[in-house]
Amino acid sequence: MNGIELVGQDLARMQSYARVGLSMMSFNCEKATVRNASVRQAMAYCLDKDALVSSYVGGFGLRVDGYYGIGQWMYQVLTGAMEPPMEEPEEGATAAEKKAYEDALLAWEEITMENIPVYNLDVDRANQLLDYDGWTLNREGNTYRAGVDDVRCAMIDGELVALDLQMIYPEGNKIAGAREETFIANLKQVGIQLTLVPVPMEELLRQYYRFDERDCDMIYLATNFSEVFDPTLNYAPVDGINSNYAHLEDTKLYELALDMAMTEPGDILTYCQKWVAFQEYWAQVLPAIPVYSNAYFDFYSPLLQDYEISATATWSQAIVKAYLGDPTEEVEEEEEDFGDSGIIIID
Repeated sequence: MNGIELVGQDLARMQSYARVGLSMMSFNCEKATVRNASVRQAMAYCLDKDALVSSYVGGFGLRVDGYYGIGQWMYQVLTGAMEPPMEEPEEGATAAEKKAYEDALLAWEEITMENIPVYNLDVDRANQLLDYDGWTLNREGNTYRAGVDDVRCAMIDGELVALDLQMIYPEGNKIAGAREETFIANLKQVGIQLTLVPVPMEELLRQYYRFDERDCDMIYLATNFSEVFDPTLNYAPVDGINSNYAHLEDTKLYELALDMAMTEPGDILTYCQKWVAFQEYWAQVLPAIPVYSNAYFDFYSPLLQDYEISATATWSQAIVKAYLGDPTEEVEEEEEDFGDSGIIIID
């Protein structure tokens, strides 16, 4: 019996809310295989993202094309799910105040996510990018021939490097099967071989966080963002910084993240403009292939009262004021019967 069936039988309660995070295939950019953005972009063009998301999460998730989640307020404002956080001028406002409000409205309308690069399935474009980046050899160092040679290779620092890649993913995750037709088969068409390796979650995270030496080229995982979105340390210079998990050395991406973090507190409009600029460049250099963001469902006992997860930022905040109690008894205590009117008011 699933959670929704339990709710239908009054054996559980449910709350759903949009995720402030995403699932992604993160690149280990210290590896010669995926060091260049052209290779990462070519791989993104080999993913049939819509088909993968549809088969794996169905109607409970949406594809994403940047480093964001569908529950973030920035995304919701820019997609029209939420009004821009602005207060209308009070009655008696001056002409200057009204103009400032109208100018701000216009500025909000001009912010768009339409310029964030989108990678739809396009194996021809992937082949072009790989040719351009020099992946034109086979395992013997001769010219790569599509349909004859298994993988593309390139001469890097005097060594022949093959696009024979490995991606680790959490043990027990069922998305691996869905990737065969939507990703791996397309990669083979352009001369990239990708092997999926399931590993325990603890081992995967130790590699992702760079606690252990990484023996793979990519890591499939998901992440959730904090209430204040600040990826500055994630893209800080790699020397001495262990939180640059993709090990991507890109000064511009770091500066865009830092500029976003340095926005004057309360200047929501400017922050959102900088957020879009960060997303546009992030999707260009592509430290990871973003896949989907989804809805979360919390199922819990009917005895749990005042658990308002959808109104708070995290589970740890929502659980603080929650308590266990018999809902039937509490309703009876709060009910006031108005005789034969048939009306019962519950406070």
